[in-house]
Amino acid sequence: MTVEEHLPASRGGRPEGPGGGEHGNKTARRPAYAHLFWWFLFANGGGLTALVLPVHILVQGILGPLRIVPVVDRHYDTWTAIIGNPIVKLYLLVLFALAFFHFAHRLRYLLVDLGVPAAKGTPAQVIFYGGAGLVTLVTLWILLTTVPISLG
Repeated sequence: MTVEEHLPASRGGRPEGPGGGEHGNKTARRPAYAHLFWWFLFANGGGLTALVLPVHILVQGILGPLRIVPVVDRHYDTWTAIIGNPIVKLYLLVLFALAFFHFAHRLRYLLVDLGVPAAKGTPAQVIFYGGAGLVTLVTLWILLTTVPISLG
């Protein structure tokens, strides 16, 4: 491909339109749904982790021990009252799952950028995203087995 093929039509490049432009390429491209799914998990994981995790650490790790806000402590009654709440369980599951899918996607594309050819293949996707899925299932199992769900 020449440099002109990469330029927009207003700067001397080839015009692109429906059907592939003037070069007669009438084949329609299929959307990459798998890539879209992993990108969705990556983007939401990064955004949620960047916005929510610092607040979670601030409240649970700094303001709680300073007794500014009530948080989960090591006493069994507060632990079961808070962690038994289904909304808290869902929050923790989503937080961990999206953070690990974000990490898996970022690590895989780091290897792609470093020039590791195997990182583009299906086995790499299975290893990275399967590992994030496994961590999500382990998190779900821990959340469902440690403290029973209580609605009151």
